[in-house]
Amino acid sequence: MEFVRKRPEDAEELSEYLHPIWHEVFDPLMPYEEAEYIFTTWTNPDAIRKAMSDGYEFGYVYRDSERLGLYSYHLQDDKRFYINKLYYEPQFRGKGLGNEALRKMISIARENECSEVYLNVYYRNERAFKAYLRAGLTDYYRYSEDIGGGYSREDYIMSMKL
Repeated sequence: MEFVRKRPEDAEELSEYLHPIWHEVFDPLMPYEEAEYIFTTWTNPDAIRKAMSDGYEFGYVYRDSERLGLYSYHLQDDKRFYINKLYYEPQFRGKGLGNEALRKMISIARENECSEVYLNVYYRNERAFKAYLRAGLTDYYRYSEDIGGGYSREDYIMSMKL
């Protein structure tokens, strides 16, 4: 498994690539309008470029020269490792590849002497929640915040100490 880092000039490509995957994941879990609002707010090209300027890494996950999906993470100044995004194309889900990518991210966190790995997962995304539990992110709590547009973010924040 390989992570191929992208640069700010690739933000449009990253956003366009993720858009159908995002809707395939979230449309069954929330109204289309809400999924689209969240996507366009957090994953538009300008938002990706801003996140990159703040230290977030974005790129593609490859295995045997085949692109599987998209990842993003942030090595924080407080020595915590934030998994921002990990989305696979539908045909690559349920094969243990997401777990392999998580293990790779956890390894990167350890190499950088991080004390914790954490992420947000939408509270209705049961499949992802269970996958993160299996991967060892067993500490979690419910989190909610207003994100504008009449919507709120309803997630679990899941973590593991390193």
